[in-house]
Amino acid sequence: MFKKLSLIISALLFATIFGFSQDLQATLKQADSLFKEQRFTQSFDLYQQLYESQAHASPAMLLKMAYIKEGLGDIPTAQYYLNEYYLATSNDLALQKMEDLAEAHGLEGYNHNDITFLFNLYYKNYNWLLIGIIGLTALVFLYVLYDRFKLQGRPISSTIFLGILLIVLFYLVNFGRDYDKALVTRSNTFVMAAPSAGSDVLDVIQKGNKLEVNGTYDVWSEVEWNGQTAYVKTRNIKPLTIW
Repeated sequence: MFKKLSLIISALLFATIFGFSQDLQATLKQADSLFKEQRFTQSFDLYQQLYESQAHASPAMLLKMAYIKEGLGDIPTAQYYLNEYYLATSNDLALQKMEDLAEAHGLEGYNHNDITFLFNLYYKNYNWLLIGIIGLTALVFLYVLYDRFKLQGRPISSTIFLGILLIVLFYLVNFGRDYDKALVTRSNTFVMAAPSAGSDVLDVIQKGNKLEVNGTYDVWSEVEWNGQTAYVKTRNIKPLTIW
């Protein structure tokens, strides 16, 4: 009885997932068709539905969304999807496009220096780095076992090294893809000196600017702006993510 019930539940679950996947594919096909017909507003609405319903969006879809928003003059939103596309593909052409749009429309946070280059290089090669650390950890673990039980040794240094590798691996898996950048999504966003509505106003910025986010405290986010620590309302920014 239990076995039959498990089979029925599994079949229903598979049918639900398969049906959901089919619906997504049909929506994507319709959106692509509208995009080819240059019915950009309608196609973007469908792409947006897919973006919000899926765990991640395809790079091609993100690029089309950015193209549509740029064509409609919504540069801040175009920057958002270009940034999402770059994080998904590490395509340097997208990076250059973002810098060009930022310069043309007076947006801050898109300039890149040696530090941002290193961070971009890290995210670009994150998967290979993770695979390498996993492989190295496995090799060191096997060596520790071999030294301890086969050679009857005391692999102190290799055990310490293994511990360091495990810590690094734990960090990479749980926090390694964290991306502390966000886009301002509301015009006339107040940049405050402290997380309080009664604090000094340091600046008033427009949507489309990119900020480095240090942390979130209640309704406030701590950010970096013009070389100093400041605060903005969390509802006024949208975090960028690594797919």
